[in-house]
Amino acid sequence: MPKRVAAERLVLLDRVEWFHLDRPVLVWPGQTYWVDRDTDELCVDRGDGRITRAPGWVCR
Repeated sequence: MPKRVAAERLVLLDRVEWFHLDRPVLVWPGQTYWVDRDTDELCVDRGDGRITRAPGWVCR
């Protein structure tokens, strides 16, 4: 399983290391996020049983 990162504060992500998002994603404090390499999507666990996904691409 990919490494999950917990947001410590409100974060607007446009990239995660080598992964660039098509559109910025807002992550609230306490929510976790990770990159699903199989589908090239940023996944955000919203904490209410819902996981949102945002497409992106790998910059090599």
